[in-house]
Amino acid sequence: MGWLNKFSGRNAAGIISAFSRLQPGDEVRSGDETWKVTAVLVYRSGDERWPAAKLARGQAVTWAVLEGDHVVRYDPVTAQVDAEGRARWNGRVYTREAVGTAVIDRAVGDVDVHAGDTLSYQVLCCPDDPGAWISVEYWVSSYVEVSVGRNWSVDEVVTAGQPA
Repeated sequence: MGWLNKFSGRNAAGIISAFSRLQPGDEVRSGDETWKVTAVLVYRSGDERWPAAKLARGQAVTWAVLEGDHVVRYDPVTAQVDAEGRARWNGRVYTREAVGTAVIDRAVGDVDVHAGDTLSYQVLCCPDDPGAWISVEYWVSSYVEVSVGRNWSVDEVVTAGQPA
């Protein structure tokens, strides 16, 4: 996801290293929030690979993805994307900036995908909202996931079984 390198908000090298090794049961801490890792996917597109962690905090579920040298948090949103790659969300219009395909190299934990599953995706951006973008994943199973991505500052990663 090299196109995201244009966004600021990088995490410390230790956080990046720890994030790349997340497993179900680990914890991700940001501010006063502690999120439990319930699943991990590793995506591959061309020569690029990036891990994504499904996180739960009470009833809330989100995804955090290591993209380059920063963590991005993806929260689900309700937005319809038209055939031209436009969506209206939060009072703004987002337009398609990138498209691609990916395959899942690894899947562990509470997730309904498996290694070898494929998807296509598109990324929609809005010049009036440079700190957020909309991600749309189209899975072969016909499932479509729409989420808003934002850089996310992670304070700590705690490995399951390790003292906090």
